[in-house]
Amino acid sequence: MKFEESLKELDVIVDKLESGKLSLDESVELYSKGMKLCLECADKLNEVKGKIALLEESQQGLVAKLVEVE
Repeated sequence: MKFEESLKELDVIVDKLESGKLSLDESVELYSKGMKLCLECADKLNEVKGKIALLEESQQGLVAKLVEVE
């Protein structure tokens, strides 16, 4: 599932939980599903942060080489 889809689903879950119209069992089930989605989103964000860090590191290396050449 894409990150944006997970966020939308989390939003729906939060709305349902905040409605107060669910049974305890339904609430626990949705809460569990929401926590799983939250962890998946956090993992995806950490993956993207790592990729960005690598790109920035690569760019800094290229800039340093260009400065040395000049």
